Amino acid sequence: MFLFSKKSKDSLGIDIGASAVKVVELTKEGGRHRLKNYAVYPLTKYLEKEDYQVGQPGSKISDSEMVEIIKKGIKEAKINSRNVFLSIPVYSSFSTLIDFPNMPEKEISAAIPFEARKYIPVPISEVVLDWSVVNPLNKPTDPSKRSDHQVLLIAVPKEVISSYTKIVRSAGLVLKGIEEETFSLARALIANDKSTFVLIDAGARSINVSIIDDGYIRAVHNLELGGAKITRAIAQQSGFSLEKAEKLKKELSTGGSANHQELKLKGSVQSALGHIVLEIKKIIDNYQGKYTRKVEKAILIGGGVQLFGFVDYVSTKLTLDATVGDPFARLGYPTKLERVLKELGPSLAVAVGLAMRE
Repeated sequence: MFLFSKKSKDSLGIDIGASAVKVVELTKEGGRHRLKNYAVYPLTKYLEKEDYQVGQPGSKISDSEMVEIIKKGIKEAKINSRNVFLSIPVYSSFSTLIDFPNMPEKEISAAIPFEARKYIPVPISEVVLDWSVVNPLNKPTDPSKRSDHQVLLIAVPKEVISSYTKIVRSAGLVLKGIEEETFSLARALIANDKSTFVLIDAGARSINVSIIDDGYIRAVHNLELGGAKITRAIAQQSGFSLEKAEKLKKELSTGGSANHQELKLKGSVQSALGHIVLEIKKIIDNYQGKYTRKVEKAILIGGGVQLFGFVDYVSTKLTLDATVGDPFARLGYPTKLERVLKELGPSLAVAVGLAMRE
């Protein structure tokens, strides 16, 4: 999406998340991508600010601050590539699947701006529209019958694109393309698999739930139930700072004996997980009912997958084959990095998918 560029051997993927900026540098050798370098710059100090939202109007972190963060991360990691692919968070965009009658793609293109007004909650003049035709589901068995087209429509506020573009260029980088992060995740984790997946990206600010079916993104939902809310709940309950509460949340995932306070906090985390899984189930049930399709697998990604009991809870409550996504599974990398990449993989998936973009 939003991409018109020449091919390059090396490329960078930059994921400006709500809790960290992640950068991945890939090169291509013999038709296969290889990891050259990566950098993770935590935004811990900004988590203390209740209204902190990366890339959103009114955010406490300025564009100039973000430029310095990216420049510092690239310098410290000794990253050389300057060709950058950037992602737009789901919470900063809007997407929907639109049905069209059987008509030429040229006519669909002309109709998009008019149809978009029915679905986009802001004036069309304030957003950049992009779209792609996807294979319709439930095709009629009789080839003589007309089948509808389906179009995945993406809308991103112009001010968001302008801000992100300015950040990248001010950091001395060459912007090669921008896309909504679900496309990056699908590229890194699913590739050509035609199964029906629910892709759950558990981030700090929100949880994104996408349905990918027959190789196409069919639905994208944003749940304002990210890990930061759980961190704040732990902080309020325990009286700790947000930084200490975040550390405690991660420690809750380890086994062994637990004291009374830890058991109480684990109960709070499980309660939050129950609410999250309930919302995910509604999304899955709605999709299965609408298209008479069975969601077969769940792929979990993002820093939140390390949350106590998350993967097992999703697998049990949704009765799905749930796995943690591995964006490095199809990449070449030094074997000495295997352990650290396994740990960082869920957080670096968007950046990996961006750098894989051709």
